[in-house]
Amino acid sequence: MRLTSTTPLVALAFLAGCLTTAALNVPRARAEAGLARWEHWCVDVDGVPKNTDLEKAGAEGWELVTMSFRPPLVNNGASFGGGATLLCFKRPAAR
Repeated sequence: MRLTSTTPLVALAFLAGCLTTAALNVPRARAEAGLARWEHWCVDVDGVPKNTDLEKAGAEGWELVTMSFRPPLVNNGASFGGGATLLCFKRPAAR
């Protein structure tokens, strides 16, 4: 292994980081401490969703996560069912 002029600098930075962590007594991160819990709600809307409905959902704490349009069903060349828009929302779950 060939040592370069930056090797001692990298080793010094590593040791400084280790000593700083030990001196400041930085606590270990706990994954479950920051884990968010969510409620989910999906609804089919015929046609285009109305802005007032979206505002009401927002006022209740729901956040729109995804929206997908499903085209009308076609049977033997005839379409029926004007299609729908699937809206999925989330909000923090009550603990």
